[in-house]
Amino acid sequence: MKVRFLGHSCVEIIGKSHILIDPDFTRMPESGVEYICISHAHKDHIGRVSEVPTGIVLASPDVCRIAEQLGVPHTRLRPVIPGEQVSNISILPGYSMVDQPVYAFFYFLFRRRRPDIGGTPLSFLIQDEADLLHIGDAHEAPLMVRPDILCLPWRTTPFGSKRYKSTVIRTAKQFDAPYILPIHFDLPGTEASPLEIRERISATVLNGENWHSFHNKKEVLIN
Repeated sequence: MKVRFLGHSCVEIIGKSHILIDPDFTRMPESGVEYICISHAHKDHIGRVSEVPTGIVLASPDVCRIAEQLGVPHTRLRPVIPGEQVSNISILPGYSMVDQPVYAFFYFLFRRRRPDIGGTPLSFLIQDEADLLHIGDAHEAPLMVRPDILCLPWRTTPFGSKRYKSTVIRTAKQFDAPYILPIHFDLPGTEASPLEIRERISATVLNGENWHSFHNKKEVLIN
């Protein structure tokens, strides 16, 4: 199994299945994607889904409808709900901030426009040589799972950033994953350094720009 970060919240996994999560990538994924998992429908999570020519889209029913509007053929859409299992992908509840009034208020305050429709959020647990959990851009996620790799959203919020980051670190400690893959840190206007995470947690923080390979829940080096 191998894993890498493709920009924004996009993660590519090649193992039992070839999986792409939150396809608003800044670097192209490899060909042959089998499943595209979408945590919610904000542009920085779904924006380039129609550019991936293969793969079944796994998302909430309302997010699948948005993916179809973006150009994904209906035959490639698989609406899912928490509790379902597709191949080695476990569908879990999502906690990304989507339509909450507080989120909408601060979004409008700082960006002077309404946020995109987010739809019903989901989380995904990829079960492979190492189990990987993707929680979208949620800063809290009360899930009873113990992943080996946690995709951790990291950013500088325009308001209350110190408290936000402390909450994210608390969430990381809750899951107690041996490996952290930072995501969401490169969005214009909310950039943050993943190096900050290393200073605040004992887990191994991966440099996601390169492939990281795993076997029996441990990272292995490839010559």
